[in-house]
Amino acid sequence: MNFRAFLFVAATFLASTLAFAQSSPLIMYHADNLDVSRKRGTLLLTGNVHFVHDSVAFRTQRASWNRNTETVECGGGFLFTHPSGFVRARNGSYQRKSEIAIASGEVSAGDSAGSYLMTGQYLKYDRKEDIVSIPMSPRLYQYEKQKNGTIDTVTISSRSLIFDKKNSFAQAYQDVKLTQKDLVVTCDTGYFNRKDNWLSMKGHPTCDMKNYHLTGDSIFLVLDETGKMLKSALVIRNAHGVQNEAPKRGNPGNVTEAFGDTLYCEFKKGKIERLYVNVNAKGFFYETDLQDYRNLMDGDRLDLYFKKGRMDRAIVSGKAQSTYFYVKKDRTVSGKNEATGDTIHILFDAQKNAVKSLKLLGRKTNASGRFIDLEKANRVKENAKKDSLARLDSLAAKEKSSKKNLTKSDSTTIKKSANDKKLRGLFNRRKEKGKPTDETAKTEEAQ
Repeated sequence: MNFRAFLFVAATFLASTLAFAQSSPLIMYHADNLDVSRKRGTLLLTGNVHFVHDSVAFRTQRASWNRNTETVECGGGFLFTHPSGFVRARNGSYQRKSEIAIASGEVSAGDSAGSYLMTGQYLKYDRKEDIVSIPMSPRLYQYEKQKNGTIDTVTISSRSLIFDKKNSFAQAYQDVKLTQKDLVVTCDTGYFNRKDNWLSMKGHPTCDMKNYHLTGDSIFLVLDETGKMLKSALVIRNAHGVQNEAPKRGNPGNVTEAFGDTLYCEFKKGKIERLYVNVNAKGFFYETDLQDYRNLMDGDRLDLYFKKGRMDRAIVSGKAQSTYFYVKKDRTVSGKNEATGDTIHILFDAQKNAVKSLKLLGRKTNASGRFIDLEKANRVKENAKKDSLARLDSLAAKEKSSKKNLTKSDSTTIKKSANDKKLRGLFNRRKEKGKPTDETAKTEEAQ
């Protein structure tokens, strides 16, 4: 009996033996060489090893088959295939009872349709639950072909990743980052439901997309039916949202920021339509060429409505306060309006980036408003500045004149004192010369 016939008989015998105990036996379909290990119940297989179990199969160049535990350890490459996809790695193993495959070393896994690909250094695949776990350096790529032939890709990276293939549900932990076109999301813990198009993030989450930035303690995002664009965003606790609109048709760009305990945004075709902030709501907006003049809104609740990305109207509720600056055509600021009340309704002119009207309502808080003429205030400041400069110039001139006078008088005094000093010096020298003469005369008289 040649070797191939022996392998066939052995495989048939093993299959028939296991068939009585198991409905789906693990079958060694092919191997170039087979050795019986001294360890009881273990077979060593080399060369084009091929195993089959039910609808799954795996291939390798070296395998150790423990028939007691029905476990196969594979080295020299590992290719595991199943009806919905594959797993490829340098090493691997398969346990028949639990139907769990483990792969290590440059792991990659994908589906038969080519809609996703996972990479990492270690992978565990639970065939019964159809769940893939990658605890080391995971990357998940999900692909969707567009009508124009391009591929839309969603990428998730983290330190560990669990992917439920049946429900298209991914769980990522530590240093999580998700990217899809202009959308970039980061957090410590993230849940991504591709089937229902939503994302949930905790642990310092941030969400960035074209013109928008969101942060808070937790963020919940909903994508539209296509899964390509953001439909809504909910930020809970320490919420902060920023919207930037670039300059258009000669008009300056504008920035809107909102803060509060809870923030909710609605989007349509990539443009914000509504922004709602609740509890300690604060907001401001300004034009990019006048960043020092920030229009403020403060209250218990803030509702902002947009058209084509620009502010259309705002409602400030609960101890409402607002400050708005009036800008002239030449881009100078003429004044500001300050208002308070229970509720403030603000209507904007989107084309002019200006407030159209203000409506104040007051019950608990009296409705009041005042206009401050900044041009007049600036004129007063300018005149005061000119007066102070004129006074300084006058004082400087007087000081300069007094310095000149002091210099002349000082020079006269110095000259006079110098002359006096010279005379005193001459007198003293003569006096000193005269003293020895007198002493000599006295000596002569004594002699």
